[in-house]
Amino acid sequence: MEMTMTLRSEIERGIAGMGMNFSEFGEWSGINRGIFSAILNSNPPKPISLNQLERIGKALGHEEGWMFELYIDECFYDGRPNRRRVEPFLIRSAELDRIDCIAKVLSRLLEDLKQLEMIFEIGEALYTSGKIKESAVFYQCIVQNEKYHQSERLAVSHYRLFRAALGEDNEQNLRAAIEFEPFCEKLPDHHRLDGLMRLFDVYFMLEKLDKAEYYSRELVSFSTKIYNLYKQGKCEKKVLFGIASENPLIVYYGYGFLSMETILFRKGDFAGALEYNKLYEDLSWFEGLDESGFKYVEKISDFSKQNKIHIELLSGKNTELYLKKCVEFLKSNPSETLVSFLFISQAANLYDLDIDHILEKFEKQMEQQLNETSHYKKIHQLNRYKDICYELTLYFFNKVFYQNAHSYLLKALNVAIKINDKDTFMKCISLFERNRKFASLVQKKSYIEMLRKVEV
Repeated sequence: MEMTMTLRSEIERGIAGMGMNFSEFGEWSGINRGIFSAILNSNPPKPISLNQLERIGKALGHEEGWMFELYIDECFYDGRPNRRRVEPFLIRSAELDRIDCIAKVLSRLLEDLKQLEMIFEIGEALYTSGKIKESAVFYQCIVQNEKYHQSERLAVSHYRLFRAALGEDNEQNLRAAIEFEPFCEKLPDHHRLDGLMRLFDVYFMLEKLDKAEYYSRELVSFSTKIYNLYKQGKCEKKVLFGIASENPLIVYYGYGFLSMETILFRKGDFAGALEYNKLYEDLSWFEGLDESGFKYVEKISDFSKQNKIHIELLSGKNTELYLKKCVEFLKSNPSETLVSFLFISQAANLYDLDIDHILEKFEKQMEQQLNETSHYKKIHQLNRYKDICYELTLYFFNKVFYQNAHSYLLKALNVAIKINDKDTFMKCISLFERNRKFASLVQKKSYIEMLRKVEV
């Protein structure tokens, strides 16, 4: 009980320093005088709750987290973990980034692996309340100590860490995906749907099309299976309506077809892409839709119309017509500027189209979208903008407008560095070096400064 008594000694020292007796301080701190007396004078003393410790610390004028390192023994007051004190203490330590305290408590809890369930539940409590960063240490503890490879708890922990790791670094996203992959099929259905969709996103952004296609087909197959189970009365409504999952089933079902369309489109199979486009252009027949579900149907239908224009544009059958349709679409859907302009710039290079007048209209809008809140994730927008800049680099080199070409090349290089896109980085370096003599002195200086940042 040495550490426990030290904690109480610190409290007594603080009270004495304020010139108060226990009764006066009990009133000052808002703690019942009888409880306060039992905490300090009983034999054995009454355990201190975390709320009481924080009230005492605040009354004594200390910062948040005062005496947390000494409070750990209160969590194991009789040698065993007391959940009523352990759980709030770990959650509060996570909120205050007291990793030192968390590590010590977890080390003691892990003396009995039955405590993994409590550790997992604390991670879930933090994650579902939006404290994703704070939850990571608890999921990592599960990953490192769970003995049963088939454990659902282990799979969910890997899934949570995967989601938490996704950000604006392509290489980090790839590492997170590789670590999570083996556990995706072990997830509960609602998490598995989301996991498949996220894995597709990561691999598609990295242009690993074979892997992306695998997860696209898996998403189509699994979402269809869940829908059929629902129709047979064997699937819980919470999966259908997104109560348990991040999105309702209609989103994953529609996204499965959209992702397959995207893969075939990227591979140049325009006819195959259009076939998949038809499969999600109108999902109003989907059973079990509520008001929110029908809004998703409408949104998915809008994606279908937009993507059909892009497919027709790049197929080259009637480029001028579909180029005009793209521009008309952008006028009424400005939030889709980065998405559509990527295909406009690709079509320009494929079919030798002049898009100077279109670029003039939408260039500022594209740059603004990088800093605006969007229904697209920031990493998606950054990747699109980087690809647009690279396509425009090729476009202006083809027109022998070297200043414009190098301007967009430097923009593409800057974003590639920011998101750690090594493939685009190397393509930009190669292109700049081949055309260095055409770059201005200012552009050469900017290029060298970018490379220096990478070296550091």
